[in-house]
Amino acid sequence: MTVIHPNDPTTKFLSLLYETRDDISVLITEANTKSEVQRAIRGDDTIMMLGHGSEFALFSNRLSIDQFGRQLVNSDFVQFLRDKTCIGIWCHANKFAERYHLHGLFSGMIISEEHEAVECKIAATKEEIEEEIIKFTIRLKDSIERYGLKETPQRMKELDDVKSELTTFNYNNLYYFE
Repeated sequence: MTVIHPNDPTTKFLSLLYETRDDISVLITEANTKSEVQRAIRGDDTIMMLGHGSEFALFSNRLSIDQFGRQLVNSDFVQFLRDKTCIGIWCHANKFAERYHLHGLFSGMIISEEHEAVECKIAATKEEIEEEIIKFTIRLKDSIERYGLKETPQRMKELDDVKSELTTFNYNNLYYFE
């Protein structure tokens, strides 16, 4: 598996999805060039893309609260992703996948920071967000490994034991595309 995950302290928790796996062939960060990213994608069957992003791209590292470096994965890479199994966990990755007809597990908006909760009008404290995003990520890893990508969205909904505005929002924002 190729993992694309920029070094960003606000998404470090996502490393829980891959740090204990023994099938990681390469880890791509913001330090890698566009051609290195392309080569890594082309050389693997499963691509895990993690971090911050939009419906248009997975971003590289954060420069400020609303500004990021370059786009690590965008439409330039779609031709290489189409025949891969993808895992895309970034805000609005599902829209990226739908737009480009990608296959695998993708997230919609996931609240991992206080300003995102405010933007989404979800009542949650900083402490609740920090605690719940770790639980969410651990459960996501477990669900992917135990049940596979296709079953994960439904399984995650069942694993929401808190059912707060925050957890309901996050646990219901996972999508599988054939």
